[in-house]
Amino acid sequence: MGASRVEGAIGAVGRGRLAVKNASEEARALIEGAKAPTTRNEEYRFTDFSALTTAAFVGPREDARCDASGTKVAEACARIVLVDGALDATQSDLTNAAKAGVDVRVGEGDEMTGVQSAVRGNVFSAINSASASDVVVVKVAKGVKCAMPIHIVTLSTGGESGAMRVSAPRVTIVLEEDAELSVVEDFAGEGETEYWQNGVCEITLAKGASMKHSLIQNHGRSATHTRTTLVTQAEGSRYEANEVSVGGKTARHDLNIKQLGPKTETVLGCFNLAGAEQTLDLHSKVMLDHEEGVSDQLHKCIVSAASGRGVFDGNVQVNRFAQRTDAQQLSRNLLLVPKATVNVKPNLQIIADDVKCTHGCTVSDLEEEELFYIRSRGLSTEIARSLLVSGFGVEVINRFPGKDLRDRVNAMVRNALSRDSVEFEWTGDA
Repeated sequence: MGASRVEGAIGAVGRGRLAVKNASEEARALIEGAKAPTTRNEEYRFTDFSALTTAAFVGPREDARCDASGTKVAEACARIVLVDGALDATQSDLTNAAKAGVDVRVGEGDEMTGVQSAVRGNVFSAINSASASDVVVVKVAKGVKCAMPIHIVTLSTGGESGAMRVSAPRVTIVLEEDAELSVVEDFAGEGETEYWQNGVCEITLAKGASMKHSLIQNHGRSATHTRTTLVTQAEGSRYEANEVSVGGKTARHDLNIKQLGPKTETVLGCFNLAGAEQTLDLHSKVMLDHEEGVSDQLHKCIVSAASGRGVFDGNVQVNRFAQRTDAQQLSRNLLLVPKATVNVKPNLQIIADDVKCTHGCTVSDLEEEELFYIRSRGLSTEIARSLLVSGFGVEVINRFPGKDLRDRVNAMVRNALSRDSVEFEWTGDA
């Protein structure tokens, strides 16, 4: 995907109405300096974006419509629905946000939009910066603790006549000192049509702020999904992100977090389920620069088809002054069929000397001992396997807020697995 293809993607979406400050300069600098996202580039070695090198790009339709009714979140204080990167006012509801003390608006970005992506972005965030139009801006004032979640639904429509529709959704979230907020994001699209949803989210947490971030990716099997999430955390802040991803032909999440003060906590959970012809990729970077920081990451992946692939590249960097840091990282991967593939690269870099840091990785089929234990209770092998698989992702799913949301995510996982399971029929109830 060279410079001409990048310009083609930007041109298809249409250059944003100055939604991101200095977007053109940022995009040009990153595009000129970045290596193309191909498998010849180490950063993208296991994730095939060849569809982006050959597709005919088309931009959003002015009359784009996509049904968001299947993505409800109970008791959300605001619901923002974006279709092809633009606000769908008919499906959105912002009326209760102000009552909850949260400022939510959609339009041009504010002074924080583009600040992090200009420094720590990639070629995909640069494309977004140059083409985003409607930016979702969420701000929580000092000391405000919002009890109800903000729900952001990002939908895409398919291209026509073999073309790939491109959209550039953008979100900016700012929590002032001691503020608290929960954000739920849904990513989906129009059936099995071909499209590329290329999103960016920048999050800034002030001293003592706390944010819980829940992400649900359920695109159609022909979609390409790229998402860049950039987070900065001030002293004593807490950021928790939990993600379940089952959709897309190729889906990649670049998650980049910087702890900018002492006693800062980062908690990450991810469950990816890759089926036939799918590649699901999480690249995460957590940088700890100050004393008594905490980083706790759990990555889980199931690959349920021989042509499926899971990718995890997790980088945790504990720098010189990050003394008394507690950093934990674990990746567990389950391959349900022969020739299923997972590429895992946990990476813990420690420069400080007074730390508590561990990381680990497992890649396996279901354990025979576990199967034997369940079968000894009179259940068949097929049911035993389905029960074990149903429980594999629950540790991450149970972190999602609200029973209704957890039930929806569990159903999504069951449906995704049932499409590709060749060794047993899905009968479990997570």
